[in-house]
Amino acid sequence: MGHERTTRSHFRGTGRIPRRTGRRSGLLALALAIPLAVPGSAVAGPAGAAPGRAAAGAPSPAEQWNILRPKLEGIKGTWTNQSYTGSVSRTMPDTALLGNGDVGVTSGGSTGVKSFYVSKGDFWAGNPTARTAPIGGVTLQSTTAQDNPDLALGATATAGSTAGSFTASRAVNGQWGSGYEGWVSAIGKPQWIALDLGSVKTIARFVVRNDNAARPGNEAFNTKNLTFQTSADGTTWNTVDTVTNNTADVIDRTVTAVQTRYVRLHITEPTQNTTPDSTNNPRARIGQIELYAGAGGTTPPAQPFREEQHIVDGSITTSVSMGNTPLSMRTWLAAEKNVLVTSVTSTGSQPVRLQASVFAGAMGSPNSQYSNSSGVDGQVMWAERATPSGPNWVSRAALASTVLGATAVQPPTSSGATAKTVFTVPAGGTVTLVTAVTGGGRNPAAPHGDAVARVRAENTGSIGTLDTQRVAWWKNFWMRSAVSLNDAALERYYYPAQYFIGASSRAGRTVPGIFGIWTTTDDPMWDGDLHLNYNAQAPFYGVYSSNRPDLALPFHEAILAYVPEAQRRAGQDLRRVHPEYVTSRFPNGGVPSGVLFPVGISPFGSASGSTTDDQYHQQVSNSLFSATQFVAYYEYTQDENFLRTKGYPFLTQVARFFEHWVERDAAGAYSLWGGPHEGTWGKNSSPDLGMLKQVLAAAVSGSQKLNVDADRRAVWQNILGNLPAQPTTTLNGRTVYSLASGIQGTDTRLIRPGDNTINLEFIQPADQLGVNSDAGRLQVARDTVTAMNSWGQENSFPKIFNQAARVGYPADQLIDAFRSVISTRTAPNLRITDPHHGIEKSGATEAINSMLVQSDASVISLFPAWPAAKDASFYQLRQKGAFVVSSSKAAGTVQYVDVRSEAGGTLRLKNPWSTAFTVTDAAGNAVPYTTPGGVITVPTTAGRTYRVTPV
Repeated sequence: MGHERTTRSHFRGTGRIPRRTGRRSGLLALALAIPLAVPGSAVAGPAGAAPGRAAAGAPSPAEQWNILRPKLEGIKGTWTNQSYTGSVSRTMPDTALLGNGDVGVTSGGSTGVKSFYVSKGDFWAGNPTARTAPIGGVTLQSTTAQDNPDLALGATATAGSTAGSFTASRAVNGQWGSGYEGWVSAIGKPQWIALDLGSVKTIARFVVRNDNAARPGNEAFNTKNLTFQTSADGTTWNTVDTVTNNTADVIDRTVTAVQTRYVRLHITEPTQNTTPDSTNNPRARIGQIELYAGAGGTTPPAQPFREEQHIVDGSITTSVSMGNTPLSMRTWLAAEKNVLVTSVTSTGSQPVRLQASVFAGAMGSPNSQYSNSSGVDGQVMWAERATPSGPNWVSRAALASTVLGATAVQPPTSSGATAKTVFTVPAGGTVTLVTAVTGGGRNPAAPHGDAVARVRAENTGSIGTLDTQRVAWWKNFWMRSAVSLNDAALERYYYPAQYFIGASSRAGRTVPGIFGIWTTTDDPMWDGDLHLNYNAQAPFYGVYSSNRPDLALPFHEAILAYVPEAQRRAGQDLRRVHPEYVTSRFPNGGVPSGVLFPVGISPFGSASGSTTDDQYHQQVSNSLFSATQFVAYYEYTQDENFLRTKGYPFLTQVARFFEHWVERDAAGAYSLWGGPHEGTWGKNSSPDLGMLKQVLAAAVSGSQKLNVDADRRAVWQNILGNLPAQPTTTLNGRTVYSLASGIQGTDTRLIRPGDNTINLEFIQPADQLGVNSDAGRLQVARDTVTAMNSWGQENSFPKIFNQAARVGYPADQLIDAFRSVISTRTAPNLRITDPHHGIEKSGATEAINSMLVQSDASVISLFPAWPAAKDASFYQLRQKGAFVVSSSKAAGTVQYVDVRSEAGGTLRLKNPWSTAFTVTDAAGNAVPYTTPGGVITVPTTAGRTYRVTPV
């Protein structure tokens, strides 16, 4: 084990008040003081260096947009069928997604039916505990009768039993699609479901869509044996067809035509009996029942279909046929207003009648404790949803829709949770469906009135203005920074990942949960919450260097809102972390100050019910993980107001807890206990140790910057200076970084190859090791990355690539591993998939940024983890110290470096050239500099841009 006591400084300021720009930003002065050398002139370099041509510098904004826009236009999700696989999901959907940081929109539907499912970032149920919830959605479909229509659609359905809200009517509502669950029975067999068609109909074919048809992986729950029965009176049943030993997802049977009003499926074996659950808990699960007068094989061929998700401007285009008429749709969500717009243009030669509907409810696992209602107000349709009542809060949200530009619009009608209207789109004409979204939060008044008023205020002119504003907003978003990698695979990950976090998070809004702001089910995995042992922080790992630090502000607000409860827990609930250990050290069951966070919370602070996963898993690191994002925001922005009002107060709370938690031996050395993995217990847990060093260093420098807490500063400095080095162990003859210095319990392994790279989180997000660190420690880190080989491990995606880049892992190997995971894990909407996680995958954008530029140990390094022979460039990547950097590398040579200093301070740039270079300002005037230790060192002025180029 190594025990060198190496720590890093944080939060050292310039002494200047940051100059405000268009966003909250400032400057962090770099921490290491490098002795000044003799000031240089405008040109420096080795004697006799051959002069070369200096590059022109970074492109202008107009030039940059002309480069970037075609790239973004070419990166899009594409679908050519109407299965909408993954639209209804307990995790993050796989279909086209829109978002404005408050409202999330998920594309869905079925053949000939176009739906958009709507959720809202602050629409959380509070009872019995917090969880995200969908509001409902809007649907467009034809009213034209099909040649061979589904006669079961809308039939009155009854069943022998029902499990919760999975009623029989769900099997005939026409909303079946990917992820959908229809009728589910109680446990037991046999089961039955019966349909009353309302009048006598001719039936020659029946279709049963089993559970696995909509929810892949559930083949054990496909119906095995059933009989298809008819009746003249709904009481006496005649068997028409018998199905035995079925394993198929869809049962599609042609029968001798029969005239009947009543139909029943009598299910004798509802499951395959191939798993313990399907054997011990047999339930019938029927996603949809379809009945046709025509025999099998008469289903008309699929009409041409194409849907595209456009990240360049946050829109979805759909080419689809309804009523045998080709339609072109464009759907978008306003950037600054919660208004969803779908324009429908007919490209056919005849008018087409369409039905528009707005509904409240969940597409997946609907909870009967939610209330869903609808209504009409003039030409406006509305639907409203309320979360379950109980001792905690109730949230309400509403949708209101109206049709603009149509002819022959019928008065809307309402029934149950759905309101609808019928209208005509003339040949070649365009009609617009406008939907306002309101409500959310805790205990709002009924929001549908506000939604009605908002949508009624819209007209063709205002919609055009919103459209223009949306396009401008996304252009501004993309122009904050950009990369050019000459690598289509990496860029196909990088830009969609930026899109998803940009669509999910917005300053002044509610922080997105683990799956972003896209919820389509009442039973989201992990309650859709904020998991604080990395998952909730990981989406923001790349926003700082991507020059979008404001996207992290909602996370800070959620953490600060929970502080009062975290303080209570530190004093009263600590024993639950590890009863034996805590009782031995803290007989009162708590510590007198500081904060203790559980693993899962909601955005609503200390409100009753806001804790989602009320466990600690023997970990005290949730506050430390959260603190990393406060440190990063200040280091990359030097926003002194943030430091004073939010960053420093929170860091001191975390530091105060660990003042009590750490143990001090007779020699004055400190150690701490905690769980590196959930449920483990180890001494000097690697992530805890690294993040504690980061917090203490930041608290010390923050107190110096603000000139406060000198007494506490001395305590923090003492602990910081006497913490051990990151623990190591030996694996296959090599020294590697370990999970802890020692672990108790049944699994005492100090390193777990192939598992989550927890043992490297001291590198990132804790920033305790970087490309300018000691060469020996860097080699240990690179050997650890190799030994872990966790490139494909699902938790590690937003970790290992960042960590590898930060320590200068061999660039070609790093990129190959990155490409390999991307190639096998990319969903049609271009998100990175795994069975349990969502928006956190955006965090690996930090890896790409760190390959191109890093600020470590107060020095900015260019292309530190990029292949030497591979061209690349980047535009406005933000570095610690609030330096915004642009550069390009071609033919192995850095062409230029442009640096905008947002609040002054000293720029330190590792010299990338062996030849002469110039340092000028934006006007071309020579700027004084020094080159101590091969580091180009330039005193800067806030708001000025500096250019360094070879000559």
